[in-house]
Amino acid sequence: MKKFLKILFILIGIVFLIFVVLIDIGLFVDFEYDDHIENGRYTYIPEEENKDNEYVAFTMSDYDKNDSELTYYDSIEKAILHSALKAENEELSVPDDFLNHVDETFHIWNGEQYDTIFYRAGTNDDSVQGFVFARLKKQIQNGNTRYAFITSTQVTAKPDSRYSSDFHKFLHSILTLSDFQQDLNPNYPDTRFVFGYAHEKEIYTLEIEGQKPDGVIEIDEYGRVTYMWYYNDLKSDKRGDCLSYSIDVPE
Repeated sequence: MKKFLKILFILIGIVFLIFVVLIDIGLFVDFEYDDHIENGRYTYIPEEENKDNEYVAFTMSDYDKNDSELTYYDSIEKAILHSALKAENEELSVPDDFLNHVDETFHIWNGEQYDTIFYRAGTNDDSVQGFVFARLKKQIQNGNTRYAFITSTQVTAKPDSRYSSDFHKFLHSILTLSDFQQDLNPNYPDTRFVFGYAHEKEIYTLEIEGQKPDGVIEIDEYGRVTYMWYYNDLKSDKRGDCLSYSIDVPE
């Protein structure tokens, strides 16, 4: 009997210890989150300054392509139509050239040697639509500007698409990824082009390193509003995951 009670007390002690640890973890998480909210505004500041947090401008092989390896067309739309985007549609129930069609142009960033376009492939009447960033090299031939597709990134959406509700972490992920997306920068390496998507109107209050976006594009996506925000040249020497930012908390 004594042995049984001893084992029982040990088990109760273990359960109690686990319970306390879980409470401590919960309190810590809540405290860490609430500590960043003041007057309805969320602020993210990296807790530790890392000596290796300096931004590194990545060199992409696409920047070094010789013109002999590129095929130029007389418009951005034609260059995209004949691009390698067709290979991106293998898992979608859409035609192979689905993403190659510029059905709606949202914005074009003009650089000296490159242009970057943000466009929609498809419409709200389609079961799938794509949102594409594409970067093209341009040159003057016989007095006319011609374009060659270089690279792109794209996301697709469906009427029943679901999005993360934790927009704070989503912003942090976007900024971390931005270092690797300079291959879409029309003025690389002279500027730092940063962009991302959001589904909350509070994105208009975003500040990264104290700087507001240069623009926010509103997109009607199956009756929902998607916001594409961008910085033409974010002024910071910090790595993407070390950037501080603040934004109003959604109501």
